[in-house]
Amino acid sequence: MFAPVARLETVRILLALAAQGEWEVHHMDVKSAFLNGDLQEEVYVMQPPGFVDPKSPTKVFRLKKALYGLKQAPRAWNFRLDQELCKLGFIRSAEEHVVYRRGTGRSLLLVGVYVDDLIICGPDSNGIATFKLQMQGSFNMSDLGLLSYYLGLEVKQKPGEITIYQSAYAKKIVEISVMKGCNFVDTPMEQHIDDIRKMGRWWSRRILFGI
Repeated sequence: MFAPVARLETVRILLALAAQGEWEVHHMDVKSAFLNGDLQEEVYVMQPPGFVDPKSPTKVFRLKKALYGLKQAPRAWNFRLDQELCKLGFIRSAEEHVVYRRGTGRSLLLVGVYVDDLIICGPDSNGIATFKLQMQGSFNMSDLGLLSYYLGLEVKQKPGEITIYQSAYAKKIVEISVMKGCNFVDTPMEQHIDDIRKMGRWWSRRILFGI
């Protein structure tokens, strides 16, 4: 019922490795990912409106592929993706199930998965391009080029340098909190807080001791 996803710490480790090795980090996205999952269970659905068989209007369809909204869909998709990556010679990390590795040295290729988003890095840019073509042969995928935005992180890549920001994420939180037009302050706390504390202590003494 679930699909493993990359932790933010894992993404940062991959970016740190890429920065240390001066690798490029690329980004790919699978279109309609859940529709690629093969169902292991028997799942039946009613005939959708507009596609009802007039000869058998009361019959139902048995699904062979997952659909969005099925509780099995995320796991079915992840199982299919895992199979495809293993066919291509990748080994899944025992510690982090969303990280895959293939090759060593100059042929090393690392792939991180977050449901239908793939981040790819390695020392050989030609190897990355070949892997992209292999994945596009198996799934309908979008090649987003160099990684620029991922899980709320803005990523800027330069030769030998990778910088991450979260300014867009912070602005989104401010908008959700309806604080976009608020004034900036150095210390976000109540003004005259010392006076409030003194007043509280004074009332406590009056109540407890009648002072």
